[in-house]
Amino acid sequence: MALPFDAVLAVTYRCDSRCNMCNIWKLPAGMEFDIEDVKKLPSTVNDLNVTGGEPFLRDDIVDMVRSIYDHCGHPRIVISTNGFQNRRIAHAAPSLKKISRKIGIAVSLDGIGEMHDQIRGVEDGFKKIVETLTQLKKLGYRNVRVAFTAQKENVRHLGAVYDLSRQFGFQFTTSVAQNSDFYFSTKDNQQVEPGELENELKYVMKKELGSFSPKRWLRAYFYSGVLYYNSVGRRALGCRAGRDSVFIDPNGKVFPCLTLEQEMGDVTKNTIEEIWKSEQAEKVRKVVDKCTLSCWMICTARASMKRNPVKPVLWILKNWLLLLLRRDISVT
Repeated sequence: MALPFDAVLAVTYRCDSRCNMCNIWKLPAGMEFDIEDVKKLPSTVNDLNVTGGEPFLRDDIVDMVRSIYDHCGHPRIVISTNGFQNRRIAHAAPSLKKISRKIGIAVSLDGIGEMHDQIRGVEDGFKKIVETLTQLKKLGYRNVRVAFTAQKENVRHLGAVYDLSRQFGFQFTTSVAQNSDFYFSTKDNQQVEPGELENELKYVMKKELGSFSPKRWLRAYFYSGVLYYNSVGRRALGCRAGRDSVFIDPNGKVFPCLTLEQEMGDVTKNTIEEIWKSEQAEKVRKVVDKCTLSCWMICTARASMKRNPVKPVLWILKNWLLLLLRRDISVT
């Protein structure tokens, strides 16, 4: 069994926001991922998301990222942050940039003005995010993306947040709020009104398809999967969690993904190579094969897109043609 090439690593569950779509902030802080255990991560990883909780609450976040980058063979790394730790982010950014341009920072922004404050439960939250984005731009940190989580309350802000990200010259990414018993610790996230989400996402998809960036074209395809998932509750492509992708929590517990609470092993006790070849890991893969939990997140969708490149490419070509003919794009 080949080792995973896509990974999510939660380095802490400490969090300084009070998001209405996620209850990580209610979890006991517990253990934090030990920098010594980085050497047990898969050396095959091409894309790795460092997340939390809030990663920038760790004083050693730069050392942690440097260790991951060196051990895993220089993968693309994205640090997901709520963006409220302005000073910590601004202090870490120059050092992160020195490690590699492949290290990105994804800053959450879920609405304009008071809408973001309401979603994230932080007073003056929008103001703090704009300050963080401004600091990163002044520091010349180009590998930045603005991450929007769509839900009923804020879906009409999606296009405006996209426009703001482009004004800064940063990338944009979005999905809908999703459920997980053991990671997001909630089952309360509901379907976004399909028509409103389609209106907002089509605006973004057309902009992305009209760019000269293959990454942005593929993001447009990913957004078609967001619409499909939100409408029918299923994935646009099959799932490769536990094979091509993996989630590791702050305690070192290994799971196939953020959604399915099926432990494969523990990197504080064994290397990922040992875990991946174990009988327990194979049992979990069989559970994944029969999984009925609905999800569509980039951490697992990216691996599926790599395994099934024809479908995204054909979708992109079809919608380029529709745009050339001045017709509306197709979301399927």
